[in-house]
Amino acid sequence: MADSGYGSEENYRFMQENGIETFIKYNYFHKEQRPRYTPNPFHAESLHYNAQEDYYVCPMGQHMNRIGTKRDKTASGYIIESARYKAKRCEGCPLHGSCFKARGNRIIEVNHRLNQYKRQARERLLSEEGIRHRGRRCIEPEAVFGQMKYNMAYRRFRHVGEDKVKMDFAFFAIAFNIKKMCAKLRKAGKELITLAKSIFIGLFITRYNGKIATCYQMNEKKAA
Repeated sequence: MADSGYGSEENYRFMQENGIETFIKYNYFHKEQRPRYTPNPFHAESLHYNAQEDYYVCPMGQHMNRIGTKRDKTASGYIIESARYKAKRCEGCPLHGSCFKARGNRIIEVNHRLNQYKRQARERLLSEEGIRHRGRRCIEPEAVFGQMKYNMAYRRFRHVGEDKVKMDFAFFAIAFNIKKMCAKLRKAGKELITLAKSIFIGLFITRYNGKIATCYQMNEKKAA
């Protein structure tokens, strides 16, 4: 389970090829879940796609044929391929200003592989298991990261190198868990003391209720 910052093609593909079941959000998943969310009809993912003949259809019904492939490389060296599609006659279109702002005919770039990963991720995230995982994530890791970064000022590692960073974080995690355990034990001890006091007071009243009432009556007679 991870947030949208990890919803990249590289991560999705790695998880799939290694048989890891994931519940990773993509960049606009939360926006899609809003009750009043309406997809942009001019966005590339909202356009009709004919997979058999490999072309898109613009809002005015014009075919946008494929003109090539764009390749980008990530910092880790992963190659991302995006198909490019171009319209033929955008000049004079009444929807030109709403569809796009540039001059000439509109060109869109579509990453078909990433779109397929997003569809699979959406199905998993909206399943019963996905909803359960999403509900747990916001209360389990987020609160811990908030305490680490803001309450305990642990915003950066103190050492350099993968092994030293692992050691750094491991010691911090151990200390954090011990602190959390001590807080729970202290809380449990207070609850036990409170419970013992309640039981003792209850037993005292039950046993000496008659004598307390008699003493009260005697004091009233003396006062009279």
